[in-house]
Amino acid sequence: MNRNAFGAVCAVLLVATACADPEASRTSSPDANAEAVVAGTMTEVCEAARQEGELVSWNSENPEAFQKIFDEFSKTYPGIKLTSVEVRPDDLVQKMVTEADAGHRSEVDAISIMMDKSGPLFDHHLINTAIDFTKLGVQPKYISDQNAVRTERIAIGLTYNTDQVAASELPNTWDELVNAKWQGKVVVDPRGDQLQLLAIVWGKDPTVDYVNRLRRTVQPQIVQGATAGILTVASGENKITTNGPSAETAEQQAKGAPVAIKYLDVVPAVDYYTAVPVGARHPNAGACFTAWLNSDPGRQAKERYAFKANDDLPPAAGNAQLAVITNADEAAEVADTVAQISAVWAGRS
Repeated sequence: MNRNAFGAVCAVLLVATACADPEASRTSSPDANAEAVVAGTMTEVCEAARQEGELVSWNSENPEAFQKIFDEFSKTYPGIKLTSVEVRPDDLVQKMVTEADAGHRSEVDAISIMMDKSGPLFDHHLINTAIDFTKLGVQPKYISDQNAVRTERIAIGLTYNTDQVAASELPNTWDELVNAKWQGKVVVDPRGDQLQLLAIVWGKDPTVDYVNRLRRTVQPQIVQGATAGILTVASGENKITTNGPSAETAEQQAKGAPVAIKYLDVVPAVDYYTAVPVGARHPNAGACFTAWLNSDPGRQAKERYAFKANDDLPPAAGNAQLAVITNADEAAEVADTVAQISAVWAGRS
């Protein structure tokens, strides 16, 4: 899910795809520095967006998929030109903070962020908190305290090879995975993804203890990257990966791979939010698109083209417990946990 550093892989969609530097059109004129007000209903805000005529988005989506999603948006809200820059969430944060510290106005109207990586944006007050997304049809539960809107939730389970493993053979809990019958057949990610999220439910020490027991008993294969791990499962090289995101699994299923996902008693999940920065040149466009992504048509487009849902919990997860970062304290505990898990897989612990 992470991408190469900002600027190294710059995929810009300007209705037709082109590559552009978001700093290229900066102007210092007084009129350009006047920030528009975002107010009214979805219809009113999106009409103001049409008059602004442009949306600049920084996101970590596959460029082709993002263009298709925006094309769906344009069917309802035409007349807005898209400039899309592909950038990893952590690089996005660094770029925005650096620009703000230099006194430069934001060059982006909508940003895709993760709560655990966006602390500096919140500390520097770089998110527009004046927009009332509830008036644009967004339910309060999807709006963070920092006024970012949740636009996708990627659930994590065991992705397994359906040709080699029957669903009935799979564990129902994470603890049941610690079984010698899976020795050498399970993939883990050396970075800790996404086992570190279990600490939100279990706590750091029990989670690290679990990883140590998994290492000793199962002796898993180390493969970095969710997609890379899933591909080794699809090929039959391995049978299960613990880093089985719903989106990547669904994408490989669509390509005909013999894989499926099994959710266990705790479901780690990764949330992505969309927000409008302070000083955005087209804030109504940013707000209109953000609210649309959270709407039913926006969700359907995300699922169709990027395989990403926004369910609170996947229906297949039943009554499982959710493990997702919702605040700074949880983010800090997860960061501490992932460092220790990485040390376990590296043989340093």
